[in-house]
Amino acid sequence: MGYGTSRAQSNLMRVVALNDVNHQQIGTLLKKISGGGNFNFVYNNQTIPADSVISVTGYHGTIYNFLNNVLGPDYEFKEVPGYIVLRHAPRKLLLAAEVDNDPGKPLTVRGHVSDAADGRRLGHVSIFEKNLLVSTLTDEQGDFALKLNSWSGAVLLTATKENYRDTSLFILQDVNVISKATNKHYQYYPEGEQTGGRLRRSFAHLFISSKQMIQNLNLGGFFAFSPYQISLVPGISSHGMYNSQVIDNVSLNVMGGYTAGIKVVELGGVFNINRSNVGFVQMAGVFNVVGGNTKGVQGAGIYNQVLNNASGVQVAGVANKVKAIKGLQAAGIINRADSASGVQVAGLYNRANTFNGAQFAGLINHTQNGNGVQLAGLANSSKIEVSMQVAGIANIASKVTGLQFAGLFNVADTSDYPLAFINFIKTGRKSLAISTDQFLFTHVDFRSGGRVLYGIIGGGYKFSNDQAKYAIELGYGAHIVNNTHFTLDAEYGYQVAVGQKNKSWQSSSFKLLPGFKLNHTLQLFAGPSINYASFNRDNNLDVPFWVLHRATNIDNIDVLHIGITGGLQIEL
Repeated sequence: MGYGTSRAQSNLMRVVALNDVNHQQIGTLLKKISGGGNFNFVYNNQTIPADSVISVTGYHGTIYNFLNNVLGPDYEFKEVPGYIVLRHAPRKLLLAAEVDNDPGKPLTVRGHVSDAADGRRLGHVSIFEKNLLVSTLTDEQGDFALKLNSWSGAVLLTATKENYRDTSLFILQDVNVISKATNKHYQYYPEGEQTGGRLRRSFAHLFISSKQMIQNLNLGGFFAFSPYQISLVPGISSHGMYNSQVIDNVSLNVMGGYTAGIKVVELGGVFNINRSNVGFVQMAGVFNVVGGNTKGVQGAGIYNQVLNNASGVQVAGVANKVKAIKGLQAAGIINRADSASGVQVAGLYNRANTFNGAQFAGLINHTQNGNGVQLAGLANSSKIEVSMQVAGIANIASKVTGLQFAGLFNVADTSDYPLAFINFIKTGRKSLAISTDQFLFTHVDFRSGGRVLYGIIGGGYKFSNDQAKYAIELGYGAHIVNNTHFTLDAEYGYQVAVGQKNKSWQSSSFKLLPGFKLNHTLQLFAGPSINYASFNRDNNLDVPFWVLHRATNIDNIDVLHIGITGGLQIEL
């Protein structure tokens, strides 16, 4: 494409010496050749037989001759700083053009492109002038017209099409043979060959014309640089159709734009679409779609999508989607990332295959494997591992290394610190206990949890003649000591006793329960408790054992007292 430099030319002309090579893949051999230089080979795996096995008998010569001998005449070798690009180009183009320089009108270059072998006119061939950053496509008859505004110097046209060798044509005007233009800076991005294809698979392709897609295929990952561009919509911009091959410092899109990338800032009234990387600020009224990476701040009224990685802040009114995020990802409804390092905040749902940091969601957080905190209003899910889970209703994980707290239940293969009324921990403990307390309620309580923490849910019944006969208890506990014969647990419980009108009451209790194991499944336990009970003044509840403090107000009587709990526990 005429992007070669003197530095790049030395790579193809560099002399290499190879010993005998027996049955080695072409791709492996190319890596060895480029390993000692300041360049890499770049090629399409579908057109370059990199997996093919070859044998070479002692070679000493230039890299160009080696490639020509191995790949044959159907391949083209291009040089750009840092790369040698290998293209399958079995056919050749013929480019014919002339200058239509009418006085008072913009300079227009008109011409046609045909197949060199059979003379057939070719459509969808990209024609561009790299120093002016302008381009066009040939029509179905192979004709083109390229306008060069405010230009009176020499013109270097290049024609390029997939599976054809690039062809350039130098046109020198009669009016002025001195060019005032400076050569534009070009660079090659290997990933640029693929970003166009990825964009075609996203919804962004709805806003990109078929002609621009063809330009992407023809021109590939060769990108130019420009200080700024202004677009009305994709294709109608200061760089015209060549916009998708230009990386700009500043981009302003009245409605929307389609550029190769942004280095500093991009603002879009409705949307921004970029083939490669974007930094440091990108803002759109509706959506942003980036084919490469972002660095800095990306904000959209509805949706952000980064096909590779994002570093910094990504904020959207509805949703964010990225391959990997490092920093903050915030959305009104949903965030999605293959990998997240930092913080995900979503109004409803966060999803990251792996994350290191924190996930905060109004409803649900989901990950495959995480090292950090999940906090959700409804539920958290981790298929492999997570450091900490806090949810309003439920947590589900394979392994939790820290606290697992849920308003109702936890599920895990391994979790030493689950706090929920019901815990289904595969490696944990579950037990059923029959006990009595100082109020002579007979309790049946289910305890479930991990190695350290557990939850309690149960009910009680009072057989004596009393107006409050039923009790419901919820609580949490901790295994302090668990030896072969002796155990010591600490528990907090909240109990509600239900009876006739004005006869119900509630109490909070802290219990210290020593236990003695009769065998692997049965255990006797008994211990003191300190309780805070509150009941209606008309109840006249008889508080047994040691009353530490009694307070009476207009409606209730509050009593702080010491009690006792004891019973038999069965390990399940």
